[in-house]
Amino acid sequence: YQTGDAMDKLIGSFTSGKPGILSSMIRERQYGVILLDEFEKTNKDVLNLFLQILDEGFFSDMTGQKINTRNIMFIATSNAGAETIFSMVSAGKNPKDSTEEIIAEIVGKGLFKPELINRFDSTIIFKPLENIDLQQISKIMLTKVSDRMTEKGLSLKISHELIDYVVKNGSNKAFGARPMNRFIQDSIEGAVASLIIKGEAIPGKVISFS
Repeated sequence: YQTGDAMDKLIGSFTSGKPGILSSMIRERQYGVILLDEFEKTNKDVLNLFLQILDEGFFSDMTGQKINTRNIMFIATSNAGAETIFSMVSAGKNPKDSTEEIIAEIVGKGLFKPELINRFDSTIIFKPLENIDLQQISKIMLTKVSDRMTEKGLSLKISHELIDYVVKNGSNKAFGARPMNRFIQDSIEGAVASLIIKGEAIPGKVISFS
C-alpha cells in the first residue's frame, strides 16, 4: 500500500465502484486482530487513515458509511529505527532501555507522526535475533524440509552441524532469519532434488550432509 491508489484499495473507490479490502473485511468480521506489516512503508494517506481509526474508532468507506473498528486489535510491525537498534546492540546496550530515544529518532526522520505512535497502547522494541534463536529457526525450517521428503519415502538427518551450517551461511545481521529459507532451498533442497533426478535417492534412504 505504497502507491497513490492505496486508499482506494483499503476503503473502496467511488469511481470504480469497487469496495475496499479493509472496509469489507471489518464489515464481515467485526471482532478480530489485524496485522499491519512493515507499517512505515505505507502511503502517508494510509497512515493518516489509521491515525483516525486509532483515535476515533471508526472510518468512512467510499460511500460515506461508517465502519466501526472499536472491536479490532491493530498490531503494526516496523523496521523503523533498526539501524539505531543494531548500533545499540553492538555497543552492548539493551534497546528496550532506550525506547524513548529510538522513538524520538523515528519521529525526527518523519517516518511516523508522534500523534500516531501515541495512539498505540504499547510500543515494543525487539532486539536482533541471537545465535540461539537462529538455531531454533533453522531447525524448524529443516524439519519442514524433512516432512516434505518423508512424503517421498526419504529421510533427512538434521544434525547440529547442519543446523549451524545453515545459520552461519544463511542468516544475515540486517535481515535476520529470512535469508535462511532461500539458502536451504538452494543448498539443501537443491542437492536432494539432484539426487532424486539421478536416481540415487530411493525410498527408505536417509540423506545426511557433512
